[in-house]
Amino acid sequence: MSRSRPGGRRPRTARSARWAAARLIVLAVQLLVLAAALYAFLSSDAYADKARSLVSSWQIFPGLAETARAALDAASLGAALAALIAAAPLFAIPLLLLSAVFGRWYCAALCPLGALQGAAASVKASAGGGRRFRKPATLARALAAIAVLGLAFAGAMAAASWLDPWSLFGRFVAYDLRPFVQMAFRADAHGFGLWTALPIAAAIGAILFLSVRSKSRWFCGVLCPVGSLLGALNRAAPLRFRIDPALCVSCGNCLPRCPAACIDERAKTIDAGRCISCAACVAACPTGAIYYGAARRPAAAHTVAQLGGAAPVEAAGMSRSAFLSVLGGGAAALALAALPGRKAASSLGARPDVTVPPGAVSVERFIATCTACGLCVSACPSSVLLPSLGELGARALLAPVLDFSVSYCQYECSSCMSVCPSGALMKMPLAKKKLVKIGTASLVREHCVVFTHKTKCGACAEHCPTAAVRMVDAPTGIPEPVFDSSICVGCGACHHICPVPGKAAISVAGMQVHQTALEPGADLHDDKFSGPSYGSEGFPF
Repeated sequence: MSRSRPGGRRPRTARSARWAAARLIVLAVQLLVLAAALYAFLSSDAYADKARSLVSSWQIFPGLAETARAALDAASLGAALAALIAAAPLFAIPLLLLSAVFGRWYCAALCPLGALQGAAASVKASAGGGRRFRKPATLARALAAIAVLGLAFAGAMAAASWLDPWSLFGRFVAYDLRPFVQMAFRADAHGFGLWTALPIAAAIGAILFLSVRSKSRWFCGVLCPVGSLLGALNRAAPLRFRIDPALCVSCGNCLPRCPAACIDERAKTIDAGRCISCAACVAACPTGAIYYGAARRPAAAHTVAQLGGAAPVEAAGMSRSAFLSVLGGGAAALALAALPGRKAASSLGARPDVTVPPGAVSVERFIATCTACGLCVSACPSSVLLPSLGELGARALLAPVLDFSVSYCQYECSSCMSVCPSGALMKMPLAKKKLVKIGTASLVREHCVVFTHKTKCGACAEHCPTAAVRMVDAPTGIPEPVFDSSICVGCGACHHICPVPGKAAISVAGMQVHQTALEPGADLHDDKFSGPSYGSEGFPF
């Protein structure tokens, strides 16, 4: 006959089976999320955009960093709250609220980089040696969080996102795995390059190596700013995984199952700041000492002694107050240092003719908000978006730019804006996007074969979606191209298709601040047209 747990609770076997089933559900969700992320970054079929939008909504870091930046820029508390509401992603705030109540389930189920680390760590742990409790790297976590906040406040989100798990995973799939998949299907591997792929592969390789060596989710417990935030919420969450020291017999069954290495067998505690709520330890506990829920009343000292245990003590490491002091003081100091330097930082940079995607509003805003996650690069049907290697300066390494030598921005497409998780590319209806002027074309007659070789061409006019370039009759009998910049949107179709070798006869240069083009066929002298109109952030509406 199986023993019943104290207080009339269910038998241990039934409880174990229930939590084993919960663990399987967590693993199934983890695999589904990983599969969805791989599909979103690697596929280009009709359903891929939906997958990319879903993946975009799961990311916490981009929205929270932009929210903090917008709130810091606000002149008053009311403006800061308004900025927070406006900038916060739809999914992030409810997720944080749920985490503050129900614990850190996000890391267990919705983080693909965490899943990869868990798999790598489990291989080593199962091979021999098992796992043991690792002291929390609290100072390293605080310093990593300070660095991320400082870079975000300084307008270098792409640099800050090297510590964002979703951005790291996205770059790895988009710039390391995707080119090989494209080559396997005999497609052009746009965006592949040694200096694009190597840094990301090195970062992911180092994370997985350290996870194997530590037999734990190393990045999650040491550097991840999202994990640090969710860990802080998990400490305060009323419902989370805990150990009842009155029932714990220090058998050690839970330790090999914990991917975060956060269970202290001797102290009979779980480090809530690192626990990822994976439910792996609960089913393994033979006495029911590990449970999910609110804190129980401390057991009497004689009850603990009867079970052969010791009085619980605090886990080793920096105290919560010390951690918050380091984090808060460091963040404030970096914010104060970063704000005056943002103007100077904006000069580190971008080439004056660089072209950024529609929805960016301006090159500087794009640099300050893009996390270089690679979603838009994967979503672009024409492959005109490529990771930058200096075109946007050091602050935005690998953030996407348009390369018209490869392709052009499709007039009927708005995929990049629909999948951007950070708000770096503002969402808008397709009709609005068609009027966004991201660059301007210029025609050099001395390079055009129509003028230099008296040869019929017209390729630029045939491919221009707004008829900004058109062919007109000339006295020579050969139609000549003329250009109207007022309806040009800078899509680069003319630039890409120009057959002149070397320097194209018609080329597109990006605009530092995007403008609004006239609608094709609009009358410049129409009294109804009063020029571009701009929203609060300089975006045309």
